[in-house]
Amino acid sequence: MTTVLPSETQDAMRKLILLISLHDQDAADKYWTSFQHALARTETGCDGHMLLWPLTEAIGDAAGFYVEWKDAAALVRGVQALCDRAGLRVDWGVPEPLAAGFLARHDVPRLMAIAQVSLQAAGYTLWCWDTQADAYAGWMVRSADEPVLAELARHLHLMIDPADETY
Repeated sequence: MTTVLPSETQDAMRKLILLISLHDQDAADKYWTSFQHALARTETGCDGHMLLWPLTEAIGDAAGFYVEWKDAAALVRGVQALCDRAGLRVDWGVPEPLAAGFLARHDVPRLMAIAQVSLQAAGYTLWCWDTQADAYAGWMVRSADEPVLAELARHLHLMIDPADETY
């Protein structure tokens, strides 16, 4: 089954992908093509919140994260990979955030909140969406793009939150 999105939805998704790509048009074009391929493989209609699954597949680890609810190490690695694109470093409060002792004291939501403070100080915001599963998924955008992101989320009927306000 091929899912065809209305032109308004396509335009909004292209804008969302550009924000997630941190305004890198070449990356956004690549993710858009990947999104279309992922959308074509869906077996059910994709609208509203369901658009986030093919989007997450399309952007992968290069521009997003998807981690199991208890995989704190994967979250740290994922956020660090997002930050690498913008030349940022998260101040986790320890020299080695992947150390077992640090990870044992912090769950994924707490780590997202720590990352959020550091990213917001640098002009970026970490966002996540409710996967309705035992996992967390999201991306990073420039904080200046938050009003546009909020409008796109409303238009697309997406349930997204800043990562420090996660469900």
